[in-house]
Amino acid sequence: MDLSDATTTVKPGSTPAATAPTPAHRPQLSLSAKPAPYATLPDLLRYVVSSFASSCAFNYREAGYWRSISTESFAEQVRRAALGLSRLGLKRGEAVGILAPPSPFWLIADLAIMSAGGVSVPLFPNLSDEHLAFESTNAGLRYLIVIGEPQWLVAEKHASLFDKVIVKGVHAAAARNVLEYKALLDFGDRASESDPGLYARLRAQIDGGDIATIIHTSGSTGVPKGVVLTHRNVVSQVHGACSLFPLEPTHDRALSCLPLAHVFERMVMYNYIAQGIPIYFADDVKNVGELLREVKPTVTTMVPRLIEKLHARIEKQAAEAHGLKRRLGQWALSMADDQPSAHHGWSLGVADALVYKKLRAALGGALRYLIVGGAALAPALERFLRNVGLPVYVGYGLTEASPCLAVNCPQAEKLGTVGKPYPGVEVRIGEQGEILARGPNVMRGYHRDPEGTMKVIDADGWLHTGDLGMIDDEGYLVITGRLKELMKSSNGKYVCPVPIEQALAQSDLIDLAMVIGEGRHFVSCLLFPDHDVMRRRKAALGSVAQSDEQYLATPAVQAEMQQLLDRVNAKLDRWEQVQKFRFVLALPTVEHEELTPTMKLRRHIIIERHKDLIESMYKEAAASRPANDAGSPATGTGGKVS
Repeated sequence: MDLSDATTTVKPGSTPAATAPTPAHRPQLSLSAKPAPYATLPDLLRYVVSSFASSCAFNYREAGYWRSISTESFAEQVRRAALGLSRLGLKRGEAVGILAPPSPFWLIADLAIMSAGGVSVPLFPNLSDEHLAFESTNAGLRYLIVIGEPQWLVAEKHASLFDKVIVKGVHAAAARNVLEYKALLDFGDRASESDPGLYARLRAQIDGGDIATIIHTSGSTGVPKGVVLTHRNVVSQVHGACSLFPLEPTHDRALSCLPLAHVFERMVMYNYIAQGIPIYFADDVKNVGELLREVKPTVTTMVPRLIEKLHARIEKQAAEAHGLKRRLGQWALSMADDQPSAHHGWSLGVADALVYKKLRAALGGALRYLIVGGAALAPALERFLRNVGLPVYVGYGLTEASPCLAVNCPQAEKLGTVGKPYPGVEVRIGEQGEILARGPNVMRGYHRDPEGTMKVIDADGWLHTGDLGMIDDEGYLVITGRLKELMKSSNGKYVCPVPIEQALAQSDLIDLAMVIGEGRHFVSCLLFPDHDVMRRRKAALGSVAQSDEQYLATPAVQAEMQQLLDRVNAKLDRWEQVQKFRFVLALPTVEHEELTPTMKLRRHIIIERHKDLIESMYKEAAASRPANDAGSPATGTGGKVS
């Protein structure tokens, strides 16, 4: 029987039912003394099959319908695909690439590769051609699994790099090295028939110290680095997540809306699987709002950018309401922006009944864990979420740490921090205030880059994160900046750009902001507008024919941006204050290498692309007034558009 089609279909609008040098700081939270039931990721799958049985374990949308794959069918596809890869010639320790959107089939490919003794190498679909070719060559990929037509369009031009390209849901031209996914499963069936014990032997050979995956991380500069993670690295994180965020198969359900090529969502996914809860995959990040209301998840993960846009939309809706509804909404939201101590007596109950309850309902109304990672979340946004009753837990980590180093959790949480060190992880603060970490989660090293490995992992096994931080008196870790992103002005003053950029991006009109100040005598910024917001605003004004450039140059928008800068600058030291800005219509993209695949700004590339626009701000300032030691507050900023 071909279990690739063993799915349950549910009509649109419904979801399948869930079934049942400071000293090192050692975490106070510890793992259970009970022996771990699995040591590798294939072991984890075997444990889940023997412990949990759900007909709706993995759920995805297709043509507007929810389709479900049971635990047993999922595991059977993993087995058949693993045997198929083995029959194709995959050797122990060889790497296989995955180019696919998040879905149960991404996970099947991932676990099948590792169950066959191979190394899983995720590739972001929006990689540039140059980086995709580099990562494929660097990892030594002989095989590539491609799922979906858009992904095939990316992979097709590089198909000659691989011995075999396995495709699913793709209209690929017949070629010597292109193989349909169904044919791979058929190969697996034949391998099983000729050698019934092969799958068991393949899994038995896998050890916790074997390489599970190579994940390329580009950072904000340089060529991608292949982070080598072992089964022990990743499984240590899964054990920790299970202890910090316990889930119940009969009560909990997860919505996944982040890329599985990112180590954060991938580790979270293994955690969901390990605890046997149903998983629902978003078909498009733009549909997350609708899916939250439809699925009603009890746990989900988000990156700060989604939270920032959510907050901006909420504030805009309150501002656009009328009469009493507007006054009540703005009053309740201002309360949510305050410190928790401002909430007392009847006012909290009224605000909750009129506003906060509706906000929670917009996120499904059932969340027990809203876990935020991937980048820094502004403390003001974290406070807002908590004050409206959303159980937000902020963590910190990096790919080289598999990824978590610290996290807030129900047992220990503190606003404005990234929590206490993760179970089994040691954290200390080194020279220059850099965060150092050591533990079973720290990578083996960078693939084919021993020199790069020695630069970040010292002789004592401490991982040098490149991030700045401090550990407070209660043992919570606070992130204060990043070594490489600290800007030093021509006056010798240091500016940390990320908090300023986060504050500017809280405007619904601003999609992204990038602060400029390295070697300059004052701070400026580039503002990248949200095109959907501009379109809605122009429609409301009856100015649809007005160009984006004309709209951004209007006195109303210029005044709005000046007010935004005034609010942000009021909380900054004088030398940090943004004195000038320019709008840039073209948003930074991963394809143009202006963003990393995890949506971090690649500052040097953006500065080079817009150097004339940037220089215009400093030439204008030089012509209008002499520079002083620290600059002066923003006045007459000017918002020209590029």
